[in-house]
Amino acid sequence: MRERLKSAPNEVVCKYIFEPSILDDSNRSFYNMINLNLAHVLMLNKQEIIEKSDVETILQALLDLRDKGTEAFEVNPLYEDYYFNIEQYLISQIGLESAGKMHTARSRNDLHSTIDRMNVRDSIIKIYPKVLKLRSILINLASENTETVMTGYTHMQPAQPITLAHYLLGVANAVERDYKRLEEAYTRLNYCPLGSGAFAGTSFNIDRQYTAELLGFYGPIQNSIDAVASRDYLLEFAANFAILGSNINRFVNDLYIWATNEFGYVEVDDSMAACSSIMPQKKNPITLEHIKAKTSHLLSGFVSIFTCMKGIPYGHCRDLGGESIKMYWESCTQVDAILELLNGTLSSLKIKKDKMKLNTNTNFSTVTELADELVKKEKLSFRVAHQIVGKVVSECVEKGINSDGITIEMINNVGKIYALRTFDWTQDDVNKLLNATYSVENKLSLGSPSQKESANSISKLEKGLDKDVQVYENRVKELELSEINLENEMSKIKLSYAEGFNL
Repeated sequence: MRERLKSAPNEVVCKYIFEPSILDDSNRSFYNMINLNLAHVLMLNKQEIIEKSDVETILQALLDLRDKGTEAFEVNPLYEDYYFNIEQYLISQIGLESAGKMHTARSRNDLHSTIDRMNVRDSIIKIYPKVLKLRSILINLASENTETVMTGYTHMQPAQPITLAHYLLGVANAVERDYKRLEEAYTRLNYCPLGSGAFAGTSFNIDRQYTAELLGFYGPIQNSIDAVASRDYLLEFAANFAILGSNINRFVNDLYIWATNEFGYVEVDDSMAACSSIMPQKKNPITLEHIKAKTSHLLSGFVSIFTCMKGIPYGHCRDLGGESIKMYWESCTQVDAILELLNGTLSSLKIKKDKMKLNTNTNFSTVTELADELVKKEKLSFRVAHQIVGKVVSECVEKGINSDGITIEMINNVGKIYALRTFDWTQDDVNKLLNATYSVENKLSLGSPSQKESANSISKLEKGLDKDVQVYENRVKELELSEINLENEMSKIKLSYAEGFNL
């Protein structure tokens, strides 16, 4: 294996390069490594590249190893990587002559490129349902709160009345796009490098399409250099994780603020909170804090992968295949934690509807409705209407009067100055316009917070969710069918060989 080299690997190389990589693959890649080897040997048999007796022997040894699991042998960093450890084990079981033929028509370069794609594919398949669950929770919460009036904020200042449903639907739309980005990235990931060799293909008459299908890929990667030299799918997924994290962070930051005593809009469930060691009154929303912090790790993961990749030659390099993927796995761990923590927090979140409505009816967020009505009913220019209402608000603030204390007299007094006239309104007219529920339902434009528009948005998001769930389930089935196909292909081999071939 190291015939070209005159010495064994230095202990420093083993400690910091070979051993960590081997142990990681042992934990993460064992099953995929076995299946990849099975598929490759089946292809070698199909193309009559190695003898059938060797095919039988290798397949049986691989299946025995798959049954025994990772405990079948102790890994040795002197063998450089996990594949060589598996190969050495097979050599110890069936001899060099048979085991040595398993690696015909391939390189570790295309092998590891394929394993990386299979492992990443598995990780994304596991993340999908958690994002889908988040979307479902957001839609359900929105459905339950189409009448929950609250203040919408711009520049962190009270702006206009909306509903909690409207806010949550905004977040749900963002998370839907996040999911679509992950979904689209999967379609570019799921192509097979195996058969590209070191980078220049092979002179053996291999069938790359057959191998790709056995391993659940859509097909082989066209160019052999691109197959082993590219890990740009890591950048794509890491970027998508970072975008998802950014959207979640902004949402969670709002919840964090709303959970303060000063706002009192929401309350994190006791099961999602922690207490103070000294202040007995404290209930700390720690899940929100950890979610916010963990989203920062997603950005650092992307930057780390990007930095690792950006300045290397376009070919196989260990910094590409060995180092760039490490931060991807850390990002996966953080995404998993973020989604689990957020889904648990939202599922048990207490919403203080009365407090939301009270604030909205008193914090001047409804006064835009006054300005709009002056335009519609009194035919004023919007700028004049804006001046009148702005002056009324200024006087109220100076006197310590809330928005529900605005009177028709105040409006008319200012109207004499800016519009040179008064308005034939009743106090009931003013009170109606200043009512948050009226303000919300009076919004007619597409995508506004009215119950009608919210219902339309909910319906569209539900249909989109149902469609994406189906796509996810189809992808799971595709991978399951590829494994069944792999087993079936081995069963065909069994029929053509002597009795006793134990599949």
